Amino acid sequence: MGKAKKSKPHKAKVNPTGLVDVNALVEQELANGKSDSPIQAIVDQLQSASTEEKICGLQTLATICQNDVNIGAVVESDIVRIAASLLMDSDWSVRHATAGAFRNLSVQSVEICEYMVDQDVLTPLLALLNCYATSADWKPTFDKNLTDQMDEKSDTFLQAVNLLWNLCESTSVALDSFNQSHLLESFVKCLDVAVYGKEIGVAVAQCLLVISEDNAAAWRILSDFGNELSSLLALEGDYPSVLLRTVAAGVIANVPALSATYLSQLIQALSKTLEVNHRAALNSVTSSLPLLTQKDVADLEVTDDNQMEQESPEQSFQRRRRADMPSEVEMEVRNVGWLLQAQRIAAEILTNICSTEEDEWQEDMDEDNLSEAESVHDYETNGANTSVQNTDKLPVEVLEAIKSLGLVEKLWQKAQPVAENVAQILAENDKNLLKRVNNLRASSMLCLHNLCNNISADDLGGAEGIYQVWLELGQQVFQGHQNPKLLEASTSLMRATLEHLRKNPELFKQMTESDLQLMLNGVTECQDAEIRANWLRMLGILGCLLPEPLIKLIIDFILTTCLAEQDLWTVSEAMDSMMDIFADNDWNQIVHDLGMVAKCKQLDQRMKSKLKQSKRELNERYPAVSTVRTNLARFCKYLETEMKKFKPSSMEA
Repeated sequence: MGKAKKSKPHKAKVNPTGLVDVNALVEQELANGKSDSPIQAIVDQLQSASTEEKICGLQTLATICQNDVNIGAVVESDIVRIAASLLMDSDWSVRHATAGAFRNLSVQSVEICEYMVDQDVLTPLLALLNCYATSADWKPTFDKNLTDQMDEKSDTFLQAVNLLWNLCESTSVALDSFNQSHLLESFVKCLDVAVYGKEIGVAVAQCLLVISEDNAAAWRILSDFGNELSSLLALEGDYPSVLLRTVAAGVIANVPALSATYLSQLIQALSKTLEVNHRAALNSVTSSLPLLTQKDVADLEVTDDNQMEQESPEQSFQRRRRADMPSEVEMEVRNVGWLLQAQRIAAEILTNICSTEEDEWQEDMDEDNLSEAESVHDYETNGANTSVQNTDKLPVEVLEAIKSLGLVEKLWQKAQPVAENVAQILAENDKNLLKRVNNLRASSMLCLHNLCNNISADDLGGAEGIYQVWLELGQQVFQGHQNPKLLEASTSLMRATLEHLRKNPELFKQMTESDLQLMLNGVTECQDAEIRANWLRMLGILGCLLPEPLIKLIIDFILTTCLAEQDLWTVSEAMDSMMDIFADNDWNQIVHDLGMVAKCKQLDQRMKSKLKQSKRELNERYPAVSTVRTNLARFCKYLETEMKKFKPSSMEA
């Protein structure tokens, strides 16, 4: 979907086959100092002629993949290459266990996915998926006595699709291989939830969401399935339906021909997703989470080896299905997680819809095509004010939908922190769910940031409303420890809202030095360069709004901070914002008192020197930083000229 980074998909069950408690076995081996034993034992089992031995080895592999300390040993061995062939084993139970184990491994990191591709997992994986594509009579069956669990062959497809999704999201090699596999049409057919069920529909849709991003080969095929995809936009009901509807909207948004045709229905579907009260869902699930922890301990199943040997294949399969059967609490947790995921995806789709070509100017700008006259400001005549224009930049259809559906208000609600007691319960019992909450908040703020950049203050609620948002964000930011991802999103949105308030200094007349000091402390204590850049940019904007004593404090702080700052992008943002302060007022007394000419010259030389070394590191930001450096050189000359004319004694009294 381009703009917004998607979080990694959720993990498969730790124990997909339900055979034995391998955690205790692995821990015992590791405790005995036999760090190689579990891996070699798994390899031996995978190479056994016995189906049960293979499954037991795959179950152990699925479990040890959950622990980061074991990943290195897995990568250093041949276990992935050896296990890959089992995706096409003659026994479907072995295929099922292999797909589940690999899915668990694939969620660990992008690097692990790249390693799996290097070990040629894709060849048997695509061959396995092709078995379903070419099977005219394959349809899932669902057992009403086991909470509608699907048959083993169908669950194998589910695990394989999730594995493919992870690989395609992590490496272009996997995406290219999928493009050549001719599987896309068969995937679209699996979106028919009446036949394939919602769990398969959701997994396939999310895989298609990744596959359809910036993929013209996929667009050509998907553009023929507008009716099938658009029909999902009308889905109503439970949280799996909400997720499927939302992901289908994402696929449509990714395909230019479909996005243009179904834009109105798409935005309405996203609005419905954001309407769902996620706080009520979280309040409900947090009351049950402690029960989930108790159940996991109480219901731990250990199967006797003699019992396993006496089982028929059908009995073995039924036992594994019972072990996999989720509890009501587990289902509730999964579904609430899907709701949070759906709302995050909805915010990300809207982020892209609400982006304009102007947002990409830095990426597209070629510094070699800019003359000095075009790339710098003339501080003597034009100033350096780059404030947001109070105009709408979005297409009329999009803007009207945003206003009529109240999307700004809905996104703002999703950006709010959950109740403290709810966050505490999630932190203690389900950190994955808490992560999804934080991802939803961050994505909502990113979307609001784009909206701030592209629609007028009036359509955002007016100056007073924007100011209240800025204040609330500030209060949230300064309340205790903040997740870095959330802090970056919060400060980015604060910065965007403040841009709209450049012409409303009256709103800041109550701001005191102690209020300002909170922001100064935010810069000083921050370890993240992107967040420091946001703080410094905001300080520059405030320097255009506050009275002279506070402006002097801001300029002094920016100069002092930039002289010590190592990150060139942060210095660039700070200096660009500081120069804006002088757009409408010379502030000659401040320039004199702070010795600004010497300090700015020092910063100019530092930027010039570091810029030569940092072109590759800055990447698409290089043209913008280069322009600021050129502006700073001219700004220094401007200050020198002003100081030659300035007489300090005449400013006294």
